[in-house]
Amino acid sequence: MEKKGLLVKMVYDFNTAANLEILMPESKYKWYRVTSVNFRSFNGKRRINGEEYKGPVYLFQTNKRVDKSKYDLDKYAGWNYKERLTLNEKFRL
Repeated sequence: MEKKGLLVKMVYDFNTAANLEILMPESKYKWYRVTSVNFRSFNGKRRINGEEYKGPVYLFQTNKRVDKSKYDLDKYAGWNYKERLTLNEKFRL
């Protein structure tokens, strides 16, 4: 059987076992713990073990670095939000 899906090993420029958090400014709790896959693709404020992280941002589930200015702030780079909306959410757009 042929392998399909993500066949390339992801590059991590940080300790993946650390406390990884992203800032969601419009939410109630502000800082949220996330997985290393989400952390590396978030285009917004990030911190590791309470210290601000200013490393590169990658396209979601790839090893391609992105120019932060070309993607929406406080969202995941390369994540197609509209494709994953429910029918009810699409009508509200």
